[in-house]
Amino acid sequence: MSALSETVLVTGASGHLGKIVLEELLKKGHNKIIATTRKPESLEDFAKRGVTVRKASFDEPASLVTAFQGADRILIISTDNIGSRIPGHSAAIDAAVKVGAKRILYTSLTKADEIPVTFAFEHEETEEKIKQSGLAYTILRNNMYSDYLIPKLQHAIASGSIYGSGGDGACAYVSRIDCAKAAAAALLSTESGNKILEISGPKAWTYAELAKFTSELVNIRISYVDLPAEEYSKALVGAGVPKPMADALASFDVSIREGYLKEVNSSAKDLIGETLQDVTALLKDNKSALIS
Repeated sequence: MSALSETVLVTGASGHLGKIVLEELLKKGHNKIIATTRKPESLEDFAKRGVTVRKASFDEPASLVTAFQGADRILIISTDNIGSRIPGHSAAIDAAVKVGAKRILYTSLTKADEIPVTFAFEHEETEEKIKQSGLAYTILRNNMYSDYLIPKLQHAIASGSIYGSGGDGACAYVSRIDCAKAAAAALLSTESGNKILEISGPKAWTYAELAKFTSELVNIRISYVDLPAEEYSKALVGAGVPKPMADALASFDVSIREGYLKEVNSSAKDLIGETLQDVTALLKDNKSALIS
């Protein structure tokens, strides 16, 4: 059973990360859980298992105040509304203050205050808003999800090349499930004080290393083709990726090239208390998906 007696709340609970966080909280035996979502019907299974499900939208501040009632600790999962996150995040923070929450937790971006990713400013400003709220906080700065490598490597296997702009830089990819486990553990932690935690995977990978490992895994020769960031963004747009997303992906590769994503640390492992999923394990587990 969880040692924490307080009520915890998870926003965006019907999303990929949110559902895993709920599962982890239940596994730990915590029975005071509120889940907020725009679509309560998507969490019926969790409602049957004792989770209090409430409808709320970051676009409707009044709904957040109502939905947050009774919550002691609130995990704000950053929305996927890239480019327009700040108003919604600010509304959630204001609601947490209004209902008298004791702690805010937030899923941010690694090195949010310095990384040259196009939308990093949204995370930086959200973090600053949290710091100014007066509430205790835990900020979880997640590195890139290793899960995002699956579609990238599917394309690489089909074409024979990984395209990118990361140069010889490396990224300490972390799995979504480990980020969720870390968030659940942080929600239930009885430690006090304000914390900003960089969340990384157990090893930093270059694109060349990914190409070599994937080649050996699927027995297909794959090379890494390094492109200037602007050219890589144009190539993504040509492949059908919307320009804002293409620019964001290219800026992540610039961040890899410049060394912002290479740091390996123990924050997630310390929170979870178990070994993290390495990229090799993720790719091996998804080998059939890679070659399908």
